[in-house]
Amino acid sequence: MIDRLSGLQISGLQSAFSRLGRRRFLQMGLAAAATPILASTLKGCAANRQETAASEGLRPIKFSHGFGLCNMPLFYSLEAGLFEKNGIAGSAVMGTLAGDQATQLASGQVQMAVVPFTNAIAAYTQAPTFQVVAGSGVQGLIVVAKPEIRSFQDLKGKKVAAAQADTLEVVVYDYLKREGMSYSDVEMVYIADATEATNAFIAGQVDAISSIEPYATKARTAVEGNILGDGRDLYGDGYPDCVLAASTELIEKEPEIVKQAIVTFLDAQYDIEKGFQQAAEKTIGKYYKTDMDSLLAAAQAQPPGVDIRQHKDFMFGRAQSMKEMGYINGDPKESFVNFSLLEQVISEKPELLERVRVKSV
Repeated sequence: MIDRLSGLQISGLQSAFSRLGRRRFLQMGLAAAATPILASTLKGCAANRQETAASEGLRPIKFSHGFGLCNMPLFYSLEAGLFEKNGIAGSAVMGTLAGDQATQLASGQVQMAVVPFTNAIAAYTQAPTFQVVAGSGVQGLIVVAKPEIRSFQDLKGKKVAAAQADTLEVVVYDYLKREGMSYSDVEMVYIADATEATNAFIAGQVDAISSIEPYATKARTAVEGNILGDGRDLYGDGYPDCVLAASTELIEKEPEIVKQAIVTFLDAQYDIEKGFQQAAEKTIGKYYKTDMDSLLAAAQAQPPGVDIRQHKDFMFGRAQSMKEMGYINGDPKESFVNFSLLEQVISEKPELLERVRVKSV
C-alpha cells in the first residue's frame, strides 16, 4: 500500500503527500518542509560566487545537491576553498522538491550534481544529458524502526517513510523482496525532506524510516529504536549512495574542468577522513540541520568515497529494481556511467587515491 494522499502534522506544519504516477516524479515534486528559505540563501551565495569568478580567473560551476552525509565532499570543498585551489568557482544550488538534483542537471540548470544514483538513473532514462563520473558518499542507507519493531517481518501493516525514487526507497524495496515481502505488506509514505521524515518518526507518525546520515542516528537515538538494516548485509561493504555527475556537454567540451572537480572531491575525501570534526564544524548548520553529537556519531556510517569504479555493475543492477517498481521502462545505456576521467585523474595523480581509505580494490 502506498500513501500519497494523507497528511502528517509535523512541527505545526501540514505535510501533504501527493498521489504521483511513478514515472512523473521528475515533473511533480513532493512537499519538503522548511527548505525554500535555505534554498534561497544558498542560491544567493551561488550568485555571489559566480560574480567574483571571472575576475579571479576561475571557471564557475554550479552543483546541485541533497542533504545527507554523502554530500559532504561538496559541502566541505565549498567551505574550505578547495574548488578555488583547483581553478573552479563552485557554488551550491539546492532544490526544494524530491528529485530536484537530477532534474536540475538533466535540464541544464546546473553543470554538475551530487545525487543518489537511483534518481540519476530515472532522470537519465528520460533525458540522457549527463553522466556519472565519480562517487561522493558510500553506504549509509539505514532503515530505522520503533523499539517494538525488530525485523522487516514486523513491518507488516506498518507505515514506512522514504524519499520517492531515491536510493532510500530502493533499499526498502530490495529488503522487502529479500524477505519475501512486497509493498502490499507495508504502507509507504513519501517524505522528500530528511528533517521532516525524522520529525515524523520521532513524533510517532510513521513506524519506520529509510534515512541517511546524520538523520538516521538522530532518529534512532531519540526513540531508542532499532536499525533493521544499513544496506551492507544486503549490498555488501562500500556500496555507493550519492554519485558525482556532470553534463555531457561539460564532459565533452571541458573535460579538464570535470577532472579538476574530481581532484577536488578526492582532496575533500582525504581531509574529511583525516579530521571529520573539522569538516563537521565547517558544514553543520548551513548544510546539516542536526546537532553536533548526531553528526559526529554518524561519521562512520556514511563515509566519503570518490573511487567507486568497482560498483558500476551494482548501480546498473538497481535499475532492475526500479523497473519492477515502475520508475523506468528499460535499462539505462552503458554511457550512463563514465569513469574515464576518474581513471585519468588516478593515472596522472596516483597519490590522491593512495592516501584515501575508501577506494576501489
